[in-house]
Amino acid sequence: MINFAQNKSIKRMTTKEILRQKSAHYLPCFINECPKHQTCLHWLTGEQTQDESPIITSVNPMNAHVKAGCCELYRENKTASYARGILHLLDTIPYNQARSIKRRLIKTFSRKRYYEYRNGTRLIAPAEQEIIARICQEEGWTGEIRYDGWEEDFLW
Repeated sequence: MINFAQNKSIKRMTTKEILRQKSAHYLPCFINECPKHQTCLHWLTGEQTQDESPIITSVNPMNAHVKAGCCELYRENKTASYARGILHLLDTIPYNQARSIKRRLIKTFSRKRYYEYRNGTRLIAPAEQEIIARICQEEGWTGEIRYDGWEEDFLW
């Protein structure tokens, strides 16, 4: 089993701060009649939308699926721990294994995304953390996977 070295200093923002920060870039919903609106990230983000914009693109209120409560855009407001940065991931891994792991990570995520993950400019979602762990395991590494830090955020 692979051990995850988790830094206890998880950066925490309030829910309102997170939703306000994402409101400029996340599709809002303003449909109060939707039975799932109280737990949907689109609706919660819509509540935090700023007043400055005269025009806003949002979820279509005329869509029959939305009114029926089976909206394909529904995202439950669950949070998860995202890793930030893998700058030192390969430091303790033997060179040949590290080279193979790096090559596979680049092939899996793309060179650009790999370096965004590595440098900490893009958070690493739980699903991607599992992929990194699987690749390390398949390449024979059973030691700990070291991330640079952790942040709590919604599963957008």
